[in-house]
Amino acid sequence: MNYFEQELRRVAGACGGVINSTFAGRACYGDLGGDNRVKLEFVTRGHADRYAALKATILNRTEGEVDSLLLLFEDTWGKRPVSNTNFREGIIPYIWTGDRKNEWYVYRPNDADIKQLAAELGAYLEVFIDRSIIPEKARGKESVIKTIRDAKQNPPPRKEASARMKSGPEL
Repeated sequence: MNYFEQELRRVAGACGGVINSTFAGRACYGDLGGDNRVKLEFVTRGHADRYAALKATILNRTEGEVDSLLLLFEDTWGKRPVSNTNFREGIIPYIWTGDRKNEWYVYRPNDADIKQLAAELGAYLEVFIDRSIIPEKARGKESVIKTIRDAKQNPPPRKEASARMKSGPEL
């Protein structure tokens, strides 16, 4: 298993939308149901051997590429604090290739970081998922983004308001 596959497994495993994952080289392919598939891969952004984003490409078996999204680590995580004195203001995470090996440069995203990236990926994939093929255990899961959006649109009633309603109107 190469390093890119290892890290893609972390992301795909944390994302409920990627099922039946298959790994080939530096890419992960997942089934979204119907004729839709997703291809995940780490990509560079103008700097050779500096993988600073996760690209998700939606593929349709009969029509080809449908859509793609670039999840920039800078947008997802921003600068992360590190103990390395060369980066006192933190560093934006990326995977680099150097000295014949691949690894996260200075900062390795922890499980919470990977879940955050997976939540963004999952929100994107929800648009293309065939709901009828989602495993029973994953059907009850809602994306973090949807949960936050619903909470903002429908805030729970405040306690003092509900207490007044129970006792009747004030006179």
